[in-house]
Amino acid sequence: MLGKPEQTVPASASQPQGFGIAAGQHDAAHINERPDLLLFCGGFFGYAAEIKRHLEARGRCVALFDDRPASDSVTKALIRIAPGAIRSRTEQYFDRIIAQMSGEPIRDVLVIKAEGFSPDTVTRLRAAFPLARFTLYFWDSFGNMPSDSREKAALFDRVLTFDPRDAERDQLIYRPLFFADSYAKVPVQTQDIDLLFFGTIHDDRFRVLQKISKSLPDGLTFRKILYFPAKWLYAVHAFRDPGLLWADKRDFIFFPKSRSEIVTLLARSRIVIDIERPVQRGYTMRTLESLGAGRKVITTNSEAKGADFYNPANIAVIDRNAPRITEEFLAAPFEPLPASMLYYYSLEGWLDDVLP
Repeated sequence: MLGKPEQTVPASASQPQGFGIAAGQHDAAHINERPDLLLFCGGFFGYAAEIKRHLEARGRCVALFDDRPASDSVTKALIRIAPGAIRSRTEQYFDRIIAQMSGEPIRDVLVIKAEGFSPDTVTRLRAAFPLARFTLYFWDSFGNMPSDSREKAALFDRVLTFDPRDAERDQLIYRPLFFADSYAKVPVQTQDIDLLFFGTIHDDRFRVLQKISKSLPDGLTFRKILYFPAKWLYAVHAFRDPGLLWADKRDFIFFPKSRSEIVTLLARSRIVIDIERPVQRGYTMRTLESLGAGRKVITTNSEAKGADFYNPANIAVIDRNAPRITEEFLAAPFEPLPASMLYYYSLEGWLDDVLP
């Protein structure tokens, strides 16, 4: 094995200090206040609640709603491939929110992705809250979102995206993603996992993981956590890629792991595997979470070479079709990032730019 499998390492000196907010810091201050900020954001592994918590720590009173009428796999699939099939249900959902929040002193409407929105939804929200600043942030690429995403974007005051190609092509504000506080506070653990992948299985991810496994030297511990939001989605992917039928079933999960479980896995790992969707160019949450935690990254995203955080000692960019990872990279330690760079990629830094 490259490196000692039972190695225990100290907390990274690169971890940002003072980025987070104390638990419960904002709770009492907002109990009796009226909402001044509407936040529409899907659950997405707890990030909506994390954004709300940070906004409240900045003195905002936040009303949080999902950007879709439901988050089950069928609803999400229909929104993307046949939005007209559930349009009536979706519009009723947003109309109820408008009725509920009507009369509140809303100064900002922040929408993340707007997947369940239609252009009419945005128009009705603007009419209901005429004094509010409307901000839209895309943490997905146009190629992976509903076809009317550009039409919706034109109705906002500010539109930002994590994808540099979309930003350049559509003249949007480019702003990369962030990592949550918990990833900057990874506990000290015995590092018994050499390489870790955890994420939703879609596109060619499983095939890329198979190629990476075959390219690695013997003796490495490669932990895979392959998430399917529903068992029927596993069946669909297995029909397309029969290799899934022969994979280790212990690698599959059908309920997302909690953030604390993910942080514990990161603490045990030396290197994290990142495989972006072929249609996107933006840095994934996985990349930034790993760097925030002081962990090295192997990624298929060639855009990483142009990032300000790129350091070949910390990040190996590989070809998804023919991955090659050097033994030198696998064995080398993580080199800490500057505190100012870590702040920029923290949630606090992200909010500085999204809601200036």
